Amino acid sequence: MERRGCDGHLEKAANLLKQLDGRVDALGLGGANLFYHLGCRRYPFPAGQFLARQVKETPLVDGSGWKAYIDTQAVSQLSFLPLNSKALVVSVLDRFWLAQSLEDAGFSVLAGDAAFGLRLPLLLPLSTFKKLAYLTMPALCHLPLTYLYAPGSGTPQINRSLLDRCARIKIIAGDWRFIRRFILPALKGKVIITSGTNVADRELLHRSGAAWLLTTTPLFAGINPAANAMEAALVALGLQPPQYLEQARKYGWLPSLQQL
Repeated sequence: MERRGCDGHLEKAANLLKQLDGRVDALGLGGANLFYHLGCRRYPFPAGQFLARQVKETPLVDGSGWKAYIDTQAVSQLSFLPLNSKALVVSVLDRFWLAQSLEDAGFSVLAGDAAFGLRLPLLLPLSTFKKLAYLTMPALCHLPLTYLYAPGSGTPQINRSLLDRCARIKIIAGDWRFIRRFILPALKGKVIITSGTNVADRELLHRSGAAWLLTTTPLFAGINPAANAMEAALVALGLQPPQYLEQARKYGWLPSLQQL
């Protein structure tokens, strides 16, 4: 398993995919979903579809299968929290299944898509977000990649209003890049649900005062790979999505809770 980052550059990613096509067992696409998922609906993301067209032979996945079948298992480890605790999912369109699982478990879920994707000072209840998204996604899914992807090297962008609104939120879940870049100062005492962290990231979370880290992917040599890398590994083993959870249990590749 190897990660090759392109720091959000679409053409660079396209060229890399062309080079690797037919030479590896599976490809995991990070930072640009093939589709955005909302309930039983899915909306094609042009940047992801463009990248997918560069690949002719090798199976290409974006982590959605892992998020649908494995991410949701994380919620069972939150039984120590009071029901109706507030949970912020920084991008529901990226992790719809996790957001829905949190709500089904009795947590009060807020969608951060408008705040983190569109840079609007809005945190919407999940039910409200779904209604609005059904109406607007046919247009919004065409937004440029730069609106929806926060490269790891980006400068922190602190929004004081957003930080204040996070004060009463107990769970923050979703893409680590968004969490680190936009609300790192607001993590004290919180449970963080994410993937794609390394030793330095976990030290950063500890210094920020976060109480717990719930990773949705297993730990390999100090790194929790992103969901797309884990799904690519399962595909390389010849598995289909309905088999993911069984295999993840077999290998011990399940969400892991650690106190910081």
